[in-house]
Amino acid sequence: MVKPFQMLVVTTALAVAMTLFAPVADAHHRPSLYCSESGDLCQSTRKVDGVRKLGLLLAAKYFRVFHLCVTDPDGYESCVPFRVRSHDDGTFGRDVRWRRHFPYGGRGAYTVRWMVGEERVGRVLGFHVN
Repeated sequence: MVKPFQMLVVTTALAVAMTLFAPVADAHHRPSLYCSESGDLCQSTRKVDGVRKLGLLLAAKYFRVFHLCVTDPDGYESCVPFRVRSHDDGTFGRDVRWRRHFPYGGRGAYTVRWMVGEERVGRVLGFHVN
């Protein structure tokens, strides 16, 4: 019979192992959309009419400037600052055209992070270019 403490140790060890190896396995399978449970924050790496847009949508103006960081398939990260814009519906955010601001554009899996100062906002998303 497995004791509760033994189960906790095994579960913790599995969680640590998954965390250590997740970045390698996850690089090609990151989600392309995230919305917080409260709906105050949504992010996406969607393609609209053939154009890849990296989007941030906020219910309130929590910050004025953020850095959008894109890591290319070779592991090179580029971070560009953007101002949050007001929308007519009372929300805030920004849609960034990927190729205009991050022109590498080669094939492979890309990782996208939104940063305010040293803190990541929301989730790490991704997209794949064929």
